[in-house]
Amino acid sequence: MIKTKTAFIIFAFLTAFTFPYLYLPLILNSDFFSVFTPGRHNTLYYYPLLPAVIKFILLMIICFFYWKLSKITNEINFKKIIIHFLLTVPGIIFSKINLYQLLYFHSSKSETFMFQIQTVVFIRILGNILFFLGLILFGIYYKKIKKNQIDLV
Repeated sequence: MIKTKTAFIIFAFLTAFTFPYLYLPLILNSDFFSVFTPGRHNTLYYYPLLPAVIKFILLMIICFFYWKLSKITNEINFKKIIIHFLLTVPGIIFSKINLYQLLYFHSSKSETFMFQIQTVVFIRILGNILFFLGLILFGIYYKKIKKNQIDLV
């Protein structure tokens, strides 16, 4: 068993780590739909920001429910928290690092380049699936605890 406030603090730090601070100067210095270069083919700022903001908001909601859980019960199952944490962390880490530089293949063959892109897309999709699976499992666990507390009253 682990104290509920400890789990809340752990996920509060994880939420703070998820904050998209790298994109903050882009938001403060320009319009939300600003472009890097004027012209026909524009790259918008909001594309890399959107997944980070979604994960940040979802983790803020999870922190809120951990806080509510701390008001309901003092201790929760350690195994459930570890599973939730281990499922959440890969989605956050894979969204923070540049996988294209990490998996850089120095080749001019288009097959190698396509394999690199497919590998990065697969890793990001897998990380996002794990992230959302952790959220779903926490939601199920939260409902069970809340139902047990209502039945005890």
